[in-house]
Amino acid sequence: MEQLEYRKLIKVLEQVAAAREGALYPVLADALAVHLGWVDAFVAENPAYLVPEGQGEEQYLTMFRPAFVAEYAERWRCTNPFASPEGVASLTRHGVATLGRLRLGATGPERDFADGFLRRNGIDDMLKIVVRSRVTGAVSTLGVPFDGARRAIGPGDRLMAVTLGPLLSPYFDAALTPAPAPVQR
Repeated sequence: MEQLEYRKLIKVLEQVAAAREGALYPVLADALAVHLGWVDAFVAENPAYLVPEGQGEEQYLTMFRPAFVAEYAERWRCTNPFASPEGVASLTRHGVATLGRLRLGATGPERDFADGFLRRNGIDDMLKIVVRSRVTGAVSTLGVPFDGARRAIGPGDRLMAVTLGPLLSPYFDAALTPAPAPVQR
């Protein structure tokens, strides 16, 4: 990774570190857009396909297109290529997956997800990054949509994603653990 890329990564982490309680996800989305050009990034907590025995409720914590998220949860969640065996293996093993790579082995319904749902919403490719809380064991994913006409996922994006996932873990730990009780004096 080049020095400029490290600087971008550090700027994202500095912004996230300065986030006030309860503001992690909007600050993270803003930092990714400003410093990495990853516009419209969103967080999903406890994605059913990555949580063993379905513990916890899947939640979409995002300001990203509420109608899109609602349609996904209602109609498309079961055909998400990231939930395929290949997608889960890539996310579990590498902490990162792209729709473009998963689409090569996708089933008909998974291709429909990409063509009928994502493309209709202006998304040509998607980068998913796993963030695991070391404190609670909770799993979150950071989804980053790409519009191929403006920007495609490049090798630098994948390298940044692989590096960023583990570095975000401490901030997700803090967001998921209860705040300490105030000390009585």
